Amino acid sequence: MSEPTVRRERKDAARNLERVLDAARALFAERGGDVTMEEVAQRAGVGVGTIYRRFQNKEHLFATLSQAACRDTRFCLYQAADDAPDTLGKLRAIIVVQYRQVALQSGLIKMQPMPVHECESCAQHDLYASVSLMLRELIAQGQRQGHIRPGDPDVLAALCLELLSPHTFERLQLVVGPRDDLAEQVASFVIAGLVPEGNGALCR
Repeated sequence: MSEPTVRRERKDAARNLERVLDAARALFAERGGDVTMEEVAQRAGVGVGTIYRRFQNKEHLFATLSQAACRDTRFCLYQAADDAPDTLGKLRAIIVVQYRQVALQSGLIKMQPMPVHECESCAQHDLYASVSLMLRELIAQGQRQGHIRPGDPDVLAALCLELLSPHTFERLQLVVGPRDDLAEQVASFVIAGLVPEGNGALCR
């Protein structure tokens, strides 16, 4: 097989893989796990055998997408915190970015507080641990600065995580519907609960 032919086939394979991943990402977001490999192939415009050459089953495909979503979210969270000028700004940025990432990666980000055996759950646990550590360190730092009320940073971080979980996000959307300002409203609510009484100006 000539080198140009090999290069063309590799390019075609890479393009097909991207189409498969895009199709699967959209279907998982729309319907959760109730998706077949045949439906992914149809949405991607490829034969189902093309998918099975890269992924053993639907679970393997989901795990690949979930791991990528968690890596992307973790990067965005660290970037947002780095760009914010102060402790409360970093906390607000983390909250807003987390909600926006959950909206973008619906169905792929679940965040588990304890590791389990499936590969995608390990990625979820790693993301949960990263967000938990970021919140705990920022809360402790804010307490030293007098910007965050006294309390066990572990407890305060865990309470924040409950409000930032994809499950909470989904329930909020069921109640109020899709809203562009949902992330900002949750951020304001969380920050208001963290600042000392009488320091409401710090929430804004």
